[in-house]
Amino acid sequence: MKDSSKYIAPDGSVYASYQDYCNAPDLDLDLVQVKLWNGQRTPQNDFERRLLKEIQAASEQGRYLEIYPN
Repeated sequence: MKDSSKYIAPDGSVYASYQDYCNAPDLDLDLVQVKLWNGQRTPQNDFERRLLKEIQAASEQGRYLEIYPN
């Protein structure tokens, strides 16, 4: 029987939950930015706290987040 509380990421990695995936330390920076922007990720360190402030400031000015995935 499949454990429905687990989350399987697109790369096949298994996390205890979707929230654990969103806050994982091994997410690519582009995913970190998106998850911070849409409120799914809690900033994990000083860099991410600064990044979130920049994202929020840009949003308040009507600018959009530009992501350039690898």
